[in-house]
Amino acid sequence: MKLTVSYAIFVLAIFIIISSAVSVNISRVISQTKRGVLSYIYFETVSGPSSSTPSTNTALTPPGGAGSYSISMGSTGYLWSPRFTSAATISAGKWVTDFWGKLEVPALYDVPITLTNSDSSNTPNPFQQRITWNPSLYSSYESADLGNIRFYSDASCNTPLYAWLESCTPSLSNSATSATAWVRLTISISGSGGTITIYMAFLPTSTSYDSNYWGNSPNLSSPYGQNDNGANVFSFYDDFKGTTLNAKWTQILGSSGASITVNNGLTVTCTSTSSTAYGFVISATQTFPQVAETYTSAGNSILGVSTTQSLNGFIAPYTGYSMDWYAGNDDIEYQTSPGSGTQLRLIAQATFPAGIWQVTWSASARQYFMDGVGNAYSGTNNGANIANYRIYIGQSNGVISSSVFRWARMRAFPPNNVMPTISFGSLTSPVATASISILVIDSSGNVLTTVTSNVQTPAIGLTKNQIYITITGVQFSIPLNGYISVRILASSPLTIYWGTDQLTNFQAPYRILS
Repeated sequence: MKLTVSYAIFVLAIFIIISSAVSVNISRVISQTKRGVLSYIYFETVSGPSSSTPSTNTALTPPGGAGSYSISMGSTGYLWSPRFTSAATISAGKWVTDFWGKLEVPALYDVPITLTNSDSSNTPNPFQQRITWNPSLYSSYESADLGNIRFYSDASCNTPLYAWLESCTPSLSNSATSATAWVRLTISISGSGGTITIYMAFLPTSTSYDSNYWGNSPNLSSPYGQNDNGANVFSFYDDFKGTTLNAKWTQILGSSGASITVNNGLTVTCTSTSSTAYGFVISATQTFPQVAETYTSAGNSILGVSTTQSLNGFIAPYTGYSMDWYAGNDDIEYQTSPGSGTQLRLIAQATFPAGIWQVTWSASARQYFMDGVGNAYSGTNNGANIANYRIYIGQSNGVISSSVFRWARMRAFPPNNVMPTISFGSLTSPVATASISILVIDSSGNVLTTVTSNVQTPAIGLTKNQIYITITGVQFSIPLNGYISVRILASSPLTIYWGTDQLTNFQAPYRILS
């Protein structure tokens, strides 16, 4: 729940009113219009929903001078008047409040990105969306290593999205001409042309990767994997950082002639072509369908997905698909049992180059593959619809060589394997609004009356500026020892300022009736 500047202004206006009201004999005032000037006011921030009952234990600001009050995102902000020492009725009328405030968000600028799903089916939730852009177009807003970029689900840059920089060419810099990131979306994009908008934001250029919401591929940082947050973005991920195989893998190693080592990357080496010279690592069962991918140096590499850890004659785990370079035969194939089952060679080509390899199959008996330079292949299997499966990588016994894997992951399968398209908007500065409600509170902090509810302020920006709002309030009564409180809900964190440099701050005309 977020606090708003509008609220603040209202509250302040009311504060002013109340400050003046306390200084007069309210019970004998028949009709009087004055401009109240803030001399002191109570502030309170409460975590919880907007319906939370405010507490009367609030901090009193000192009269005079200058100051500020910050309202954080996810809290409810209250501004209180001084206590009314006499019961009073305040007439209906226009309340005019002007105050100084600014938006407190990390981003200085952002670019809206519209995602359009052209397939008839909705995207899964969560879903990893590929975003490719030209960093040189935004070089004046980006840090040298792109570490100040973040992705958000809203234009006010309040709700960050996990994102992982996969590549940047020709090098990791803001002068690069192509960069690819994966953003984890937490809502589904409707099919048949449904759209959502996310925001690529630029924080101050002194900001770096936080390895939480924004990170990069392990080979893009030094030391290896320093900024890697892939585990936050993908449903399954490992960068083989360090020297110990992560417990998320099971090792399948022949009795001789092969080895598996971890040293900031996974290396599988076969030193002979005997039937015992093979090595794989295979994950636990993952939810179907997903896309399995790995970054590999090729060699005699194999990437596959399988429902079992058993081997089909030491070539690979079976009952699944694999994409491999095996004894000079580069294959994409499906096999249902070791040796005696159905084996379907979909394609054979000269080489599978180093890069990102991809294997997946869908519920429609279709399989999709991509080699290290982006050549795509697809076909129809023999009718088997294999359910949940595991990702595996490694090397068979066919060739003496070594294969190095930098990372392996699984991500959500796009509908019909078609990624939603992206469209970039214009660079802007984040803005937000706030909504204000005026409440009558008794001496115990209970809400007696909601005078006005959720009135929106004008746009609030990143620069401290004057916010002006007029609200028409109804007539209301305040009990003995009661308060007027303004509840602030903002779409972003904000700060309210007052003092000698903002002379009109927190002023409002008001009338008090006996």
